[in-house]
This record gives sequence, structure tokens and C-alpha cells, in this order.
Amino acid sequence: MKAFFQRIIAFFMTIAAFFTGLFGPKKPEPTTQIESTTLQQDIDPSYQPKIVSTMAVFGPGYPAEDGIDRMARLGFEGLDLPFAYWVGEDSPFMGDNYLTWAASLKRRAESKGISFIQAHAPLDEAHDYVERTIRAAGALGAKYLVVHPTYRVDNATIEDQETFIHVNVEEIRQWLPIAQESGVILLSENVLWGASADPRIIANLVKAVDSPWFSWCFDTGHAHTSGYTPAVLKECAAVPLSLHIQDGDGIGDKHLIPGDGTIDWKLFTQTLKEIGYRGDCTLEAHHQCMDAPDSERDAILARLLTAAQGIRAEMK
Repeated sequence: MKAFFQRIIAFFMTIAAFFTGLFGPKKPEPTTQIESTTLQQDIDPSYQPKIVSTMAVFGPGYPAEDGIDRMARLGFEGLDLPFAYWVGEDSPFMGDNYLTWAASLKRRAESKGISFIQAHAPLDEAHDYVERTIRAAGALGAKYLVVHPTYRVDNATIEDQETFIHVNVEEIRQWLPIAQESGVILLSENVLWGASADPRIIANLVKAVDSPWFSWCFDTGHAHTSGYTPAVLKECAAVPLSLHIQDGDGIGDKHLIPGDGTIDWKLFTQTLKEIGYRGDCTLEAHHQCMDAPDSERDAILARLLTAAQGIRAEMK
């Protein structure tokens, strides 16, 4: 039943994203003049980017332990845990022993030669769970936790940069001590509504917070739906520390395997090199696998891995 309601919610979010892309501006003008790229946290130049995938490829209710085993066997090098799939009364994430549960997943992954690189906090209205999620991400061993920015106030979408940054700075700063204590860097991301859709505004939020425990994640599919090409990264005031790599058709948030939509991946990888991105090749292309019969999932994930290998080769 919980999985059913999760899918209903996802369906309506996709419908909303469809109309955002259909009627919204396709090539927005810059909201501000932005200086050259800054604020990339230090990453060892010899670091080899890992191919990381969200475990959302299996959908709500799929055992995390089985997902870890399967992704490791198929050749993925890192994992991203979607905590939104673990919000529920009977979930170990919501119980008193949630840190023990998260630590057990960390050990399970390490025993399979894989690790949790990042995690994703419950979406939007579930910000009540952020503190719990930060601590759980730390127990997982994840270095990043993606938290959607607040994009609505009093049931109205925030459209202007000044209000958006003010609201989110106040919210993010209350989480920073917990992030530091847990050893987890919080990442905002460009989403789909109002000011939150502009990657340049998300990068400006990073500058406004000005903390080593906060940065951002560039979502390729969200940008594409909102009318931005990957070249927008050259206008951003902070280099993202992570990515959500997914394809789409520009109409709705499809989360497709790279190459199955209309994003210019050559432009994407060239832009990453130009801005000096040195992080992982992190995938959030889960809908095709999640919606498939389980017997077909390994083949879909193998195709996803091949696409990611091609992107990573071009990122270097």
C-alpha cells in the first residue's frame, strides 16, 4: 500500500513538471550578472570519479540489502540512498534504532566492495526529517546529502532570487552544525519551480551560505525541463560538488538513461571540463528500471552503467 501511494505522488509530481515545462519559459534570461566560477571545495586532483547510482532504480519497498548486493554485482561503484522511500511507520529509518540500521547498510556495502557516496533527503514537505536524515547519512558513510530547497512560502511559489535565498539561508544554517558533527556536506539542487529552477540562483545560494558544509548538486533533467542547457554551468558562481545525471525530452521530469532523451551530452561533458568539475558521475536515471518487471531490471541497469561509463570517459 505504501508503494502504491508513493507511485501516486510521483505521478502527480510528473504531471506538475509536465505543465511547468510546457508553459514555462524555455530560455530564461539571467537573473543577475554572475562572476566567474568559484567556491569549488578541494578535491584531490588524482581522485578517480566513481559511477554512482540512486537505489531508487528498484522503487519503494525493495529491500535495501538486496539492492546493495545487486548494484555491486552489476559493477556500480557507489550508491545514493533515497530516504524518501524509507519514510513510513514500519520503516527502520523511522524507528529508534535508525542509526544502527544505517550503519548496517554501510557494512553490507563495504563487504560487497561498494560504498554510499551520497543520499537524498525526503522531499520538500518532509523537511521535518532532515536532522534525522543527516545523522543517518553520516552513519551510512555518505559524504553528501541532497536536500531540496524550499521553493514555496504560504502556498505560493517563490519567484524572486532575493526571497528564495533569504528563506533557504535561514533554513540551511540551522542544519550546518548537525552536518559538521555527522561529517556530511549538504547539497541543494536545482528543481522545477520558480526561482528553484535556475541553477545560477542555486549557486548563488551556496555563496550566500558560505560554509564548507554546504554546496550544490546540478540536476541535468531538471535543468533541461526548465529550458537550461548544460552550458548554464559556466554562468554559475559555484562549481557543483555532485550531479544528478538523467535524460529527458524537455517536457516533464523523466529520469531517463542518458541517450534516451534530448540532452546534449557532449556539451555536458565539455562544460564539466571547462568549469573544473572533479566529482563523481552520479546517476538519478531510475524511472525505466523502477517501472520494469524485476526480471528485466538487470538488463536495464547494465545499459545505464554503459551509458555512465561513456559519460565518465568524456568527463576526464
